[in-house]
Amino acid sequence: MARTTRNVKYERRGSPAASISSTPMGPPSPSPRKRKSPPPSDIQDNSSTRTIHTFIRSMAPSAETHQRRDEDEPPMFMQMKSRQDNSRGGRQGSPASQAADASFVQQSFAHTSFADIGLKQKACNDTLGNLQMLGVSHVAALPELVLVGDQSSGKSSLMSGLARVNLPRSAGVCTRCPLHIRLISSKTDHWSCTVSLQQDYDFKPFPDRKPRVSDVTKTNPFPPWAKMSHRDIKPFKTIYDPSQIEEVLRWAQIAILNHNQSYEAFVPGEGFIAKGKGLDVAAHDTDAQFSPNIVALEMKGPGLPDLSFYDLPGVFQSPEKEEDEYVVRVVENLTLEYIRREKAIIMWAVPMNVDIENSICLNTIRKAKASDRTIGVMTKADQLPPQNIPNWLATFKGSKVYVGHGYFATARPPGQALENATRWEELFFKNEIDGNPSWPLDFDQFADRCGVEVLLKYLSCKLGEAFTESLPSIKNMVFSRLKQIERDLDALPELPQNVEYEVKRSLFDFLVEMKNAVKDTEFLSEWNTLNTQFQSCIIKIKPTCRVKDNDLQTIDISGADSEVATPSPSKRPRPSDSTMRTVSTPTRRPLPDPHSQHTPVKNEDYSMGGGGVSRASSISISTVGPSNIPNPFTRFHNLGRLAMDIKDIRNEIILKKRPGMPRDLVPDEVRETLCLKAVRNWEKPLETYIGKTAELLGRTANSVLESSLGSLRRRLIFRECQKHLRDFIGDMVASQESRLQEMFDAETYQLYMMNDDVFRRYKGLEMEQLQRMRGLIRLKAATLLDWAYPLRKPEEMSEEERIKERKILDTHLPKLPKDPYDTEIEVAGFVRGYYMMAAARFVEGVTMNVNWHLLRSFRERQLDDYLDREFQIFGHCDPAIYGALMEEDEKTARRREQLKGEMDKLSRAMDSINELESSSSTTAHRNPNSTSLNEDDEMEDSIYVS
Repeated sequence: MARTTRNVKYERRGSPAASISSTPMGPPSPSPRKRKSPPPSDIQDNSSTRTIHTFIRSMAPSAETHQRRDEDEPPMFMQMKSRQDNSRGGRQGSPASQAADASFVQQSFAHTSFADIGLKQKACNDTLGNLQMLGVSHVAALPELVLVGDQSSGKSSLMSGLARVNLPRSAGVCTRCPLHIRLISSKTDHWSCTVSLQQDYDFKPFPDRKPRVSDVTKTNPFPPWAKMSHRDIKPFKTIYDPSQIEEVLRWAQIAILNHNQSYEAFVPGEGFIAKGKGLDVAAHDTDAQFSPNIVALEMKGPGLPDLSFYDLPGVFQSPEKEEDEYVVRVVENLTLEYIRREKAIIMWAVPMNVDIENSICLNTIRKAKASDRTIGVMTKADQLPPQNIPNWLATFKGSKVYVGHGYFATARPPGQALENATRWEELFFKNEIDGNPSWPLDFDQFADRCGVEVLLKYLSCKLGEAFTESLPSIKNMVFSRLKQIERDLDALPELPQNVEYEVKRSLFDFLVEMKNAVKDTEFLSEWNTLNTQFQSCIIKIKPTCRVKDNDLQTIDISGADSEVATPSPSKRPRPSDSTMRTVSTPTRRPLPDPHSQHTPVKNEDYSMGGGGVSRASSISISTVGPSNIPNPFTRFHNLGRLAMDIKDIRNEIILKKRPGMPRDLVPDEVRETLCLKAVRNWEKPLETYIGKTAELLGRTANSVLESSLGSLRRRLIFRECQKHLRDFIGDMVASQESRLQEMFDAETYQLYMMNDDVFRRYKGLEMEQLQRMRGLIRLKAATLLDWAYPLRKPEEMSEEERIKERKILDTHLPKLPKDPYDTEIEVAGFVRGYYMMAAARFVEGVTMNVNWHLLRSFRERQLDDYLDREFQIFGHCDPAIYGALMEEDEKTARRREQLKGEMDKLSRAMDSINELESSSSTTAHRNPNSTSLNEDDEMEDSIYVS
């Protein structure tokens, strides 16, 4: 459709929007760059042609006054165009969605209602304040006012005047972090101020030192602070008495300087630190000297201007302490960051009691090339030295230090109430105050630029104009970012429809399967095999005894072996020919077969229950049970080998015997020492047993986890469950180890027995073995028994062979003299008998305790209760926990939450913009052929996605 001139906005090139005020604008300030203003006749409003008005002007001339063109220049048609944002990633939308987006741009961003926003200055500034508080500047650059200045430049007094509230002015207060002050006029008759902490940076101090100047770099401008991916907003306190604002503001700054502590501890009247520590002490003991995070104040009340601005810490050159030299660079970097923002309007506070060239901020503004966006605010006009009047007059005229928006003068006397200071300032600039420094008459031509109230009107006007100009592009960028977030969320893995149900069902299935697995025959069979291997190991390391004296050859007598080394039959056996043979170096002896010179002696194993395995076979890795599980205890089988020697036993008896005691009387200490030494060999096998039990539980748990939660392997719930399960097994195994250690300590504390009958039975069996082997070797040494007589396990002999051997022993042993080592043999039998009794008691107790404590924790509710405490999902909990558990991983979960948080902020920002547009369109002249954004259902549906 062809446009008519009736629907076109006319503006003169480079000129500000016309004012709706009926009061004519005052004459512009004298300036070398002055241009002629358009006549009032150019501003008109009739039925045929309507020029759209924007904001109410202050009486101060704008900076654009210096850049106006001649009034006879023809008007210029303004047209808003949408530019596709190619910098954003993501897949392209469908043709239909692209057409809808194009329609959205044409129907909304170029809509005439944006021009009418100028009629709603309050609503406009409120919307801008909302967008600033939401933190959407990462998407679209927002117009903003930034107050900068050197230390002691009168900035705090100026800020109090702008905010119409007494803010802290004492030295060192509110200079260690930025402030964001938002002023909202309210029809209610009460005043309120909500203070919050806007955290964009994380505090990461150096572990062993303070920051240095060298740490401040382009990539790290604010050490030790690091930029976060999102903004955290912490509500601090809301007050209703303006007299409390200084205390609350100072505590809020202290909280933001102690980033890694809970901010709630610093809330005055509520936090434990604020209650227990003085304000000055707390301000001195902060973790950080400076913070780029923001303390935000939102003040509402009658008579407040609708304005928002940032107040930055004062720039300085020399810190109090040399170690804080880095703070100078950090504050300068912070000031530069705010000044360099392309939409920022800079309020530069410069005191009139010093030379303007001495301002540190001036160099920073020029460095950022922001002079055109700067408003010079002369403070302390009441302290102007007479000799400096010419310099400041030239500055006012713009011929000394150029700033794009010109200069304003303010005077705020210290120590006076706010309402008195405002009236005092008004009278001061009118030279109506007696007995005070007078305002030079030379500045009368700039009366329309003197006073905080005049400055406020100008700031409100300029900020509104900038926002009106930027709003279409802001809305375009916010909309584009919302579409991109929608695509990013679609690209993330989908969550189940009922996340809570899926999480609870999955964990319930796992717990049920875990209980069944620990009760299952397969698990119990493998664990029983481990128990059998452990028991066999404890029995095999029963102490063996070496029997040797000067008249006999060496005999090794063990509960499982009988080994004899014999010389060749061609020689008479002599004691010197007898040597002790070990398994690793077996000796040889001749057999009756003359064709075989040497045949290895058969190693025999005698076990109490009848049956056993040979010593040779136990050296290799044996397998026990149907599951063919490698024996982890094989390496311990020789721990008890050659643990006793009858000669050593005799020496121990002699050493511990008191003088005059009979030879065959053995001190109890000898028996106890040898018994406890034997059972101490259980420590390493016990560690292996509990370790292998833990491995078995771990394998079983992982198998159950795979079978019950395998389909969720890529989800966070699988990894979290795996981690918690591993921790639970570790905790329970550690507890079990402690219990078994107590059992081991009890066995090695002292010799202890209560069942004498069992002990006598074990000792009798051991004595029978020892005496049999001792008798056979004594008979061979006395040539009463053939050297070729084989020494075999009794169970391998026939009944006839056993009777024959018993007859040989009974017949020939009485012919030999009394055995001189019969006492030592009895001690060896005592030790081995006690060992067998204690071993049976220990193995039974260990396995029973593991079954009762460790395995029961899986069969009953201990695991259920543990997971409930860790996940905290079986009671009332935050629904977001279920969604997080069903994420693919923590990174994806964080990404999803960040995107949702950003979408929520941008959606609220879009609501605020739409509300502003809607309210403006109710009073503005609308194009009947245009469609507003609120009528574009497709766009609305595409944005607000949960």
